[in-house]
Amino acid sequence: MHILQVNKFYYRRRGAETYMLDLIDLLQAHQHETGVFSMHHPENIQSDIYYKYSKYFISNIEFKNINALSFSEKLQSVERVLWNREAQKNMTALLEHETPDIAHIHNIYHQISPSILPVLKNRGVPIIHTLHDYKLLSANYKLLVNGKINEQSRGGKYYREFFGKTMKDSWSASLLGMVEMYLHKWMQVYEKNVDCFISPSVFLKDKMEEWGINAKRIEVLPNFIDTSVIQPSYKNKGYLLYAGGLYEEKGVDLLLDSLDKNGYALPLHIAGAGPEAEALQAKAKGKNVTFLGHLSKDQLAKELAGALAVVVPSRWYENYPYSVLEAFAHGRPVIASNIGGLPEMVQPGKTGWLFTMDSVDELSEIIRTIASTPQICKELGQQARKWVE
Repeated sequence: MHILQVNKFYYRRRGAETYMLDLIDLLQAHQHETGVFSMHHPENIQSDIYYKYSKYFISNIEFKNINALSFSEKLQSVERVLWNREAQKNMTALLEHETPDIAHIHNIYHQISPSILPVLKNRGVPIIHTLHDYKLLSANYKLLVNGKINEQSRGGKYYREFFGKTMKDSWSASLLGMVEMYLHKWMQVYEKNVDCFISPSVFLKDKMEEWGINAKRIEVLPNFIDTSVIQPSYKNKGYLLYAGGLYEEKGVDLLLDSLDKNGYALPLHIAGAGPEAEALQAKAKGKNVTFLGHLSKDQLAKELAGALAVVVPSRWYENYPYSVLEAFAHGRPVIASNIGGLPEMVQPGKTGWLFTMDSVDELSEIIRTIASTPQICKELGQQARKWVE
């Protein structure tokens, strides 16, 4: 079978890219032919697939700081977000040379846009779309405002996203996001063209249905990880590990607060980077905390191998995060907030512990339990490894 993978990035950037790239490897291992449609970027993987398909890739554009763009760049951004004619043209050119059996869509919003969907549909190519976030519900695809969950656009009230400046705290970005949502919902461009949506978590599927998304089909298919390349170790060096972005919604400040109530003072290692790094470092002064910065895959594997447990104290609707899968694959139990798709992964007393979101007391109590009976981490880590296998 020939499967065309479509995503705006073609390098290991975040969970969506990890999923797509690992899926390509898995499909090829089962003798399926794969193609890629993406965006030019200096970090793109220089693979055989890249050399074959990069001529169809769209030009690179960054949306990191929309307020810093010139007027002409902002106009170009508007076109890219609403209906990318370049992507439409390039996809048409690709389909003139080959017709895939299936197009597998990942994250296409903003850089690629849904302009490619009718092109694929008109050529008779079935389309499946894996949902890596909440973009079909809201322009604010994390459903977050100022680090807190916000579902104010429920019921198609996208104007609230503009008045709340929910996109990058920017009037222009929020206006564009609002217009994008109204246009694409009016066109029903996803609903009419996508044959099947894949949700990695039951939570996201339920949220889609709860918000009244008129999808033909939504199937739950969890993210996966290749455990055969990870050798678990059940020894540890006695520290807790947080591995992820240093953003407000990740709840790392909550984790630091829990150490104040933890009389056993377990060491904490924090691996990752982000805008909250400086504030978190200041907050951690006087505590037994080590900031490691951004780690390579091999460096992170070493950190996981030495941890007692991994902490995921999120304040947002995590979908089906790779941080949990990686911890389990290394034989590490996970302490996680009871929100989003996390309860579908972390089973209390089996693969880890759950606590009420933002509850310092509950998290502290779990840490005290681990500190007083560290052998429990080995037992739960072994079960976590079996579960992820």
